[in-house]
Amino acid sequence: MFLASRPVASRSIFFVLLMAFTIVGCSTATDRQPDILLITVDTLRPDHLGLYGYERPTSPRIDAFFADGAIFERSYSVEANTPQSVLTLISGLPPRHHGVRSFYELLSKDVEIVPDRLPEAYQSAAFVSNIVLTDEAIGIGGRFDYYDDFVDEPESDRDHVYERRASRTTDAALKWLTESRDPERPLFLWVHYIDPHGPYDAPEGAPQRFEHADWSTPPKVGRITAYQFDPEITNAFTYVDRYDEEIAYTDLHVGRLLDGYGANAKLDDAFVLLTADHGESMMEHGLWFTHGYHVWNEILRVPLMIRGPGVEAGRRTGLASGLDVAPTLLAAAGVAGPEPQDELGRGFDLRRDQERPDRVVVGEASLNEHRWRMGVRGNDKWIFSTQGERVIPKFHFDLTKDPGELGERQWFVNPPPKEVLALIQTDPIESTIAADRKGHQLRAPKIDPRVTEAQRKQLEALGDGNTAPNE
Repeated sequence: MFLASRPVASRSIFFVLLMAFTIVGCSTATDRQPDILLITVDTLRPDHLGLYGYERPTSPRIDAFFADGAIFERSYSVEANTPQSVLTLISGLPPRHHGVRSFYELLSKDVEIVPDRLPEAYQSAAFVSNIVLTDEAIGIGGRFDYYDDFVDEPESDRDHVYERRASRTTDAALKWLTESRDPERPLFLWVHYIDPHGPYDAPEGAPQRFEHADWSTPPKVGRITAYQFDPEITNAFTYVDRYDEEIAYTDLHVGRLLDGYGANAKLDDAFVLLTADHGESMMEHGLWFTHGYHVWNEILRVPLMIRGPGVEAGRRTGLASGLDVAPTLLAAAGVAGPEPQDELGRGFDLRRDQERPDRVVVGEASLNEHRWRMGVRGNDKWIFSTQGERVIPKFHFDLTKDPGELGERQWFVNPPPKEVLALIQTDPIESTIAADRKGHQLRAPKIDPRVTEAQRKQLEALGDGNTAPNE
């Protein structure tokens, strides 16, 4: 856990002058930029939410709040794994530009993220629940005024994998809002929930319990990852039930977060964006309750919704990307987003007209030997594999006729155009990382951020300094 001021030196003179012009030319003594809330939910499929047509009541709070917002029906993550995807969300750069290509790799200090680019008036705070987003893992804690990465609950029976439930993440955020936020300053608040990520096991008190219909599919041993597999489950649809229960549990606490924020500020005046790092396969394409390994729609298509000043309510059918999140948040704060280094690095302000028929969005899955790429333009989607610098077309789908990507797969019937091929990344994952870029996987839970320095020294004397106090 870090409590640190944002580094000012990294900001360019351009943005200082831009903000000076904005303040002098557009502000009054009573004006200030809106509070900005970014909510990210790990492993969340859009088609398991009510706003996207799901029949189960998994998301009543999210549905009700964003019913008056903009709902993006065709948004894609840039990567099928959390660190790479999340760092794109908060930097506006694709993995090839922000440089994080694997787990436990530190973001370069030269890469700016949203809190670095906000006006100096903003107070920033983040609350994360996934061990791969701790400061030790990706090195962004010092970019925020307050970074709470107290991840101390075992994810499963495996060693050294921890998370934090939505109830406790929300508690921490609400406590900070009550005790530490400066009401005189605009706020950037980021909260990341992990709960829909496997293993699916909603706690007691979750608002919904679901039961599948009578159809039965025995789980295929060997297809379900070890941390996810439960030998007592005899019907694979039980996993779907549990996944939906985790979504409902998260939805409850997203509602609590919004209510708690609204108790001391006007929620309608805040700019709120909710999205996911990636989705999850529910037995489609031979992948059972997992992600990270491919670029199918069930893994890379994500929910994306915004509500707040400057947002016109309604459904948007044009393509959107994780690249758009940072430019949108920064635009809401009155500053320009990151400059694209090439067309692949270009994101857009989602508050504006989003219909760009020629837009191409790309995504990837790079994990061990699995290196898949996809490009979507209009209703056409192409999937590629890569070997070194080689791009090998594999499949083509017309998503209007075949949204599940289950039918025609012969790419040569409709070969990818040059606009798509130009954006497919061919750079392989680096096999070595510079010493100053290696992150650290926690070998024990994080220390509670509320401990005093004296308590911290006592804990360090007992162990390696990563043990949570008994409370």
